[in-house]
Amino acid sequence: MDVNKPVFGLSTAHIAHESVSQAIDTCCALELDGVEFFTREYTVAECREIRQMAQDAGLFVDYHAPWDGVYNFGQTPVDIAFDRLESAVARTHLMGGRHLVCHLGLFDLAEKDGRNRALDRVLKLTERILPALEDTGVMLCWEDNTLCHDPNPLGDQPYDFAFLFSAIQSPHVGMTLDTGHAHVTGNTRAYLEQFGNRVYYLHLNDNNGIDDQHVAPSSGTIDWPELMQQICHYGAAPCFGIEFNEREVPLELPFLRSLAAPLPWRW
Repeated sequence: MDVNKPVFGLSTAHIAHESVSQAIDTCCALELDGVEFFTREYTVAECREIRQMAQDAGLFVDYHAPWDGVYNFGQTPVDIAFDRLESAVARTHLMGGRHLVCHLGLFDLAEKDGRNRALDRVLKLTERILPALEDTGVMLCWEDNTLCHDPNPLGDQPYDFAFLFSAIQSPHVGMTLDTGHAHVTGNTRAYLEQFGNRVYYLHLNDNNGIDDQHVAPSSGTIDWPELMQQICHYGAAPCFGIEFNEREVPLELPFLRSLAAPLPWRW
């Protein structure tokens, strides 16, 4: 895939579907470039089906791992978390996926220095999974978060990513920048300025600047022409996963493509 050309997929979280084939058919009908399969622990058979159908349709594939339970990597013991993350890497590879999107998890508010302890747990996990990423070519993309859902998330501030990226230089480990999350936290510019070339993937959605609403650009308060220029300027990859309802895509996708197409992407 030519990563100097902006590409747009759609998350299955925002597609009404009852099967893998229905999700892929929807993305084709909407003239998208890809599909992000969202949070299910897909079976081996389903992963193979995704790979074959996506290849036949000419779609790229990404995978968003679950984030709760043992996937709460900030609090789950590393040995247990590694088993789940390793399976997510294998699932992504079997799908033919490029990016594995994961949340960092939560930290313990009652624990002294809880944030750093949780980040250290995630760092150890990331270091341990590196050989699997290198063997498969999968890129692990830690996603930024917001206080909208929990009072104790990791990934709601630049410090967390600086902690990880200063220790891990591997090109197989980067960031998913969620435009809605970053708009709520007010960290969009800081993330791009500090980690632009480690932003391998972006979730595109909008909101009112207060709640994580996952609305389309025309319904929110993000300055999209300015944001798209910043994404390009700071060296992020032009790989986009849409996270608003499929019904809005026919109107919004041409707008997003028109913003991205003329920019001098450097990937």
